[in-house]
Amino acid sequence: MSDNKRIAKNTAFLYIRMLLVMGVSLYTSRVVLRNLGVEDYGLYNVIGGVVVMLSFINSCAAGATSRFLTFSLGSKKGYNYQQIFSAAFYIHVVIALIIALLGETIGLWYVTNKMVIPIHRMDAALWVFQLSILSCFVSFTQVPYNASIIAHEKMNVYAYVGIYEAIGKLGVAYILSIGIWDNLKLYAVLLFLLTVSISLFYRYYCVKKFGSLCSLIVVRDKRLYSKLLSYSGWDLIGCFSGVARSQGVNLILNLFCGPVVNAARAVTYQVEAALYSFVQNYLTATRPVIIKYYAGGEMDKMIRLLHNTCKFAFLMFSCLAIPIIIESDSILDFWLVNPPEYASIFIKIILVNYLVISITNSINIGVQATGDVKRLNIYAGSKVFVELPVVYCLLKYGYPPYSAFLVLLVGTIFVVGIDLWVLKKNIVQFSCLKFFLNVICVIITIIILPTLSVLMLHFSMPSSLSRVLLVFLLYWIVIASLIFYWGISKDLQRKIISNIRKKCIYDKNRICW
Repeated sequence: MSDNKRIAKNTAFLYIRMLLVMGVSLYTSRVVLRNLGVEDYGLYNVIGGVVVMLSFINSCAAGATSRFLTFSLGSKKGYNYQQIFSAAFYIHVVIALIIALLGETIGLWYVTNKMVIPIHRMDAALWVFQLSILSCFVSFTQVPYNASIIAHEKMNVYAYVGIYEAIGKLGVAYILSIGIWDNLKLYAVLLFLLTVSISLFYRYYCVKKFGSLCSLIVVRDKRLYSKLLSYSGWDLIGCFSGVARSQGVNLILNLFCGPVVNAARAVTYQVEAALYSFVQNYLTATRPVIIKYYAGGEMDKMIRLLHNTCKFAFLMFSCLAIPIIIESDSILDFWLVNPPEYASIFIKIILVNYLVISITNSINIGVQATGDVKRLNIYAGSKVFVELPVVYCLLKYGYPPYSAFLVLLVGTIFVVGIDLWVLKKNIVQFSCLKFFLNVICVIITIIILPTLSVLMLHFSMPSSLSRVLLVFLLYWIVIASLIFYWGISKDLQRKIISNIRKKCIYDKNRICW
């Protein structure tokens, strides 16, 4: 199977999973918000936010580990897969224990002494906190198994688990509606059990499917531990800095604005997590191919695929992000009926931020392939020490809550330049100028016309569900036309037209017969 077909097949499996999880998440978040109430919903988001962010941490950590596992599959130097897998597992167990220790000391002190929590909800808040730490431990020890699935490009398993996860979340929402116990405690317990069951399935699948490759053995090779720690350690620092940005802002919002604003942030996260999975699924499918190109020394193919990955990741995300940015007020009214204050403006700023992130995360795959993640994470990760103090000062001096997310947007734009510089340092053939012309200029040019078209439609019609649907449809039609006639090669255009004609002739003949 060719690389393009394999990427398309794996992306399709991941999109099946994403559509199921996204649809259920958007529905259940409405049910959960109604059953928990704005205050408890905000409390769960700020205290149990570590669970909400685990998917992001795991994707980063799994990306770091899968780099070595994928490299061992694509390299001709004979790296030992089983040794890499076992060593990575032991490293992540140690990391999970350190996180648990920090959570039970510093984290517990902060929750009980500094957070703005109503006295009558403190007991429930502690339940959420303890289950969050347990979920964190389970998820971190799960990283090598997820990385193995990515390295072997077995993306169909995520679709199957997505069906189970969707059913599980529907079950959680139903049980909450019955109201048999304190709903906040019950919600935390049920999500923890769902996390554990998914983790157990992934472990069983890897051992069953990959056999001895995912069986733990004793590893005494200090050089292997050193390589893994050097790479994974720096990559995890970058992941933690990303989590620190999000959760740090959440804690600061709680400190100055209370749990009601945290509820608005929680709604925003539901939207951004659901939408960015469109991009993340595509990147997950392309990551192993890019790494294997680098491992095999095929730099021209790697750079070409990296350019295409950046363009398609951005344009795919824009197909949902830009219409939602324009119609966020109407969508929130239809979805939640009474959305929390600031939810709309939070969504607008954060989706613009994620448009930029879709480019940086694509570039990061190239840097991860080279193995030089130290500089990337030092420069990109250290900005959190600037952003959070700035956010703290702005809110302390009375600036509106959404100013916090404007600070994060500026920081994300700054990271694009850092990522390109680090990639150029490691791959001589990579040209920042060509990247700017072939990627940045192209995507900006492509999105101008569809954005202007939907803005005209937005201001020419009263707010309604019909207008929301028309805005999405118009944006998709215009951008698809532009990509077809300008974003792809003439040869590919002719192939697509030829295949459509053949299909139409075949259908016509079959109908006539």
